[in-house]
Amino acid sequence: MKQKIHFSAEAYLGLFLLGILVLLAIFTPGFFATNNVMSMLNRFSYILIAAIGMNLIILTSNIDVSAGNLISVVCLTIAALGKLNAGLPILLPVAMVMGALLSLINALFITKFRIPAIVATLATAQLFSGVLPLIVEGSLYDLPRSFTWLAFEAKFLGVIPGSVLIMIVITIIALLFMKYSRFSKKIYAIGNNAEAARLTGINVNKVVLVAYAIAGALFGVSATIIATASQRVTTTMGTGLEMTFIAAVVLGGTSVAGGSGKVLGTVFGAAVLSVIAPAVNYLGISSDWSDAIMGAIIIFAVIVSALRLEGRKQAAPAATGGASL
Repeated sequence: MKQKIHFSAEAYLGLFLLGILVLLAIFTPGFFATNNVMSMLNRFSYILIAAIGMNLIILTSNIDVSAGNLISVVCLTIAALGKLNAGLPILLPVAMVMGALLSLINALFITKFRIPAIVATLATAQLFSGVLPLIVEGSLYDLPRSFTWLAFEAKFLGVIPGSVLIMIVITIIALLFMKYSRFSKKIYAIGNNAEAARLTGINVNKVVLVAYAIAGALFGVSATIIATASQRVTTTMGTGLEMTFIAAVVLGGTSVAGGSGKVLGTVFGAAVLSVIAPAVNYLGISSDWSDAIMGAIIIFAVIVSALRLEGRKQAAPAATGGASL
């Protein structure tokens, strides 16, 4: 009797991505030109790094819809430092610390004042986007060439962009961290049932605070990659990106209710989303369609996630009942 082969959600997503790439290779021969590939890799790097941070937050059964505006704030801050000829060794740590601190504000609202994550982060998103135009009139421009060193000159072995190397290092650390660290077990436990996790001795508030801080630091890394791609940084550099990060996480199989999901799924989710927008533009289709496709993917992923959650809920009592017989 033949045994059925079961693929994981990550494997299905990987095959889906492979199918997209094959179709693009067949029907759009110029799509894989060096410049286009480098541009996609740069986009993939900042989406994935931020999505890994968003994955941590969603696993705790929370959300952060302020990530895009937070990135805009960090972009302008390091642009101001760039005006003073500060290099990447200063810009990157400053961005990570600032991202962590701004993200901690969200976490404090959620843990100390018991404000739902969606409400707290919506409020800070409005705060960030409202304050920026008061500080900067539109943009900071005429930044020195040293500011864009990461985007145009930092190449590993003369080929691999520096942003991609940073992404690879962070992804490997995240994969190991989520597989082997005790902290990741606490994150999954909180996402599955915060009250049960509390009863087992886990300091829920502390874990959520740390998760938001780590995510904020990763948002800071993404902000550095985004800002240093140009000698002009605007007040809207990160606007709307939070939906892309959330979509990458949910598409990668992480439950919107928290408690389940893998970094590998987020890698594939971010890769799919990094390819779609350039592909739509390359095919000469209005960029509005890429937003519509992204929205459709989010809806599809959320529905699949909800169905999985419902399936787990139905399976749990059945398993309990079976055990008692």
